[in-house]
Amino acid sequence: MVLASSDQLSKDGVPAPQPASPPKPPSFDQSDEIEPEAAPANPSPATPPTPLSHPEQQPDEIYTSFGSIPGTSHEKYTGKTYQFRRLVIWPALLKLEGFLLVTLVIYIISSYRGKSKNEHAVAHWLDLYSELLRKQFSRVGTRLARGYSEDGPALFYGYATGWKGCQALTIRFGLRARQDIPMMIYEEIRAAIDFNWTGRSNRLKLVCSLAPSNQQKSFEAKDSLVWALVGKCVMNVVCEDRWDVRTFTEVKESNQLPSRLVFMSESGEINEQLIKFFICLLHNNPSSLEWFDSLVLSGSSQQEPLILQLPLPLIPSARTLTLQLRLPPQSQNLDPMPLIKFCFNLIDSVDQAVSLKSLATSKLTKRRHQILNLLLEDERKLTEREKEEERRKRLKAAQDEKLAKMSPTE
Repeated sequence: MVLASSDQLSKDGVPAPQPASPPKPPSFDQSDEIEPEAAPANPSPATPPTPLSHPEQQPDEIYTSFGSIPGTSHEKYTGKTYQFRRLVIWPALLKLEGFLLVTLVIYIISSYRGKSKNEHAVAHWLDLYSELLRKQFSRVGTRLARGYSEDGPALFYGYATGWKGCQALTIRFGLRARQDIPMMIYEEIRAAIDFNWTGRSNRLKLVCSLAPSNQQKSFEAKDSLVWALVGKCVMNVVCEDRWDVRTFTEVKESNQLPSRLVFMSESGEINEQLIKFFICLLHNNPSSLEWFDSLVLSGSSQQEPLILQLPLPLIPSARTLTLQLRLPPQSQNLDPMPLIKFCFNLIDSVDQAVSLKSLATSKLTKRRHQILNLLLEDERKLTEREKEEERRKRLKAAQDEKLAKMSPTE
């Protein structure tokens, strides 16, 4: 065996071995701490943990310790108990439910009795006035056997037709909503506080749709006249309910009328003509005026026309005579009889009683042109406001779109 020398190894490219340096002892800083030697492990085997001992508790006691069960009472019930098979009722714990049940029963009973009372009042009135209606009209009543129709528990309608001067008669009974106890209480309190307030319940309205006269095949411009005899206590209500009365008429008083009545007319000439018909009625039947509210003769629209209905026709398509009364108690139902007879007599003589001169007719036409121009002006302003609002919306949308496309630096 031949061993190579160190010179030969260095010549072959392998570095010569270096002498090893002696190990340095470790150096300790003041911050270093010497850990104590760990205690030797206990060679004894581990014992299993003993379970916690709890005293035996009943389910109710467990729930009590962590909080009571919602909706349960742990006190013993000592009140009355009603049981029907598996159904057990404890009245002492159902006070609120019992109050609500009693309230519901009272409401149902009052609603039924109130509606029955209203139906009885309508049937009684139609029975008393059926003879007068049948003298004037060939057909009285509706297709129903009872002779009237209902629209809820407080609104009823009667109907009659077959009179030459009157195309149809509609009788509207607006009675008190006796099923609505809160509303009844409100009306009583409001009437006791506000002496000028007049409710709309317990009202009788007779609407006569007039026909053109024998000499006319259709209505004329003069038939668009609006005239009314109104009680002062209901003047605000009439103006609120009827657009034609509050738009075309003016309030005019007369010495020949009672202090509680006023004229609302377009022409003072008509007042002088119609007052002659009222003198006998006013002086001979003062008790009937106690139930009188208003009498309106109109050939114009009762409701404010819509924009689509403009322009208004100068010649009316319909003409009505409306008598509104307060419905008296059943013992005094015949008191308004003279007013209803007067209304029927006025239908036959309305063309003779109301005769307008050419000057008055021209004033009516001029007045309606003015109202028409005002309505058209309001429509034009409304259209301009809508267009301006639409233009602003488009401009704002364009600005928002432009800002959305801009970069943060821009």
